[in-house]
Amino acid sequence: MRPLFLSSIFLFSFLTFSQKLIIHVFERREMMSFSKTSIDSVLNKPDLSYDIDSNYVKYIIDLNNETSTYIIKGVKVSELPIRVVNFGNGLLKINIVEGGFDYGLVINTNYDNERVTWFWFDDFTTTIKVFNNFIIEKPS
Repeated sequence: MRPLFLSSIFLFSFLTFSQKLIIHVFERREMMSFSKTSIDSVLNKPDLSYDIDSNYVKYIIDLNNETSTYIIKGVKVSELPIRVVNFGNGLLKINIVEGGFDYGLVINTNYDNERVTWFWFDDFTTTIKVFNNFIIEKPS
């Protein structure tokens, strides 16, 4: 009886718990490769690297409703459906579902190793944005 009770409490708390990640981005650097390749390949040897962009943006990743909201300077630019791949240990891949495009975010939510990388793959280029200065608000 006790395992059933504990399982019920866990399930109830899971269902009522809001699973939103809010990512405040203060600085990011965009890099590009002129071929379809991996994120690591672009990080190690980009064909093009831009100056640091310090325009404030915010992402709201709603894991329950499977949406990503993108906000620039307080203005909601988009709210799009997502597919989430949870690799465990705080590592998530968020694919934004929009018109056959292949882009999204790779997020490491571990306190000791927080990282966020935005990616875009197309037939001829791979573009990434490494978030250098950011804060991830996590559900408590």
